[in-house]
Amino acid sequence: MDIKKKVEKIINDFGTNNPFRLCKYFNISVIFCELGNIKGYSVKKLRRKVICINSKLNDFDKRLVCAHELGHCLFHQINDINFFLKNTNIIRNSILEKEANKFAVELLFDDFFLAYIETSSIRSEFLNEIAELKYLKNNEI
Repeated sequence: MDIKKKVEKIINDFGTNNPFRLCKYFNISVIFCELGNIKGYSVKKLRRKVICINSKLNDFDKRLVCAHELGHCLFHQINDINFFLKNTNIIRNSILEKEANKFAVELLFDDFFLAYIETSSIRSEFLNEIAELKYLKNNEI
C-alpha cells in the first residue's frame, strides 16, 4: 500500500489535511470522552465507524490520535476496537499500527514542519519517531 500517494490523493480531493474534517467527509463520527489511560480507539457500530478520543488530551494529541484512527478506518477492517494507548507515543507492534502511524504522519506533518523540528532545540523521542516515519518507504513499514 502506497500510503503517501493515498494521503496526497485524499488531501487533493478534499482540500484539507484536517483529520476532523476528513472524518466528516467520510461519514465517520468522532466523539470525545474520558478514557483513562487510553488515548483513543476506533470501532464499527451498526455499520457506522466511530472514533473515540480521550477528552483529556491536548489539541495536538487529539489531532494526532484522530489522524491515526482515521488511517485504521480508511484502510483496515474495523471489527474490534483499535486502541491507541496513552503510554505509547507511536505503537510499533504490528503492520496495521505502522500503517496507521504512517498515515497520520503523512497527513499531518509536511516537510516544512519537519525542517523546523530539525532546527529546533526541542528534541524528543516522539518527534524523532515522527521524522523517521515520514521518510520510511512503504516497503520498510
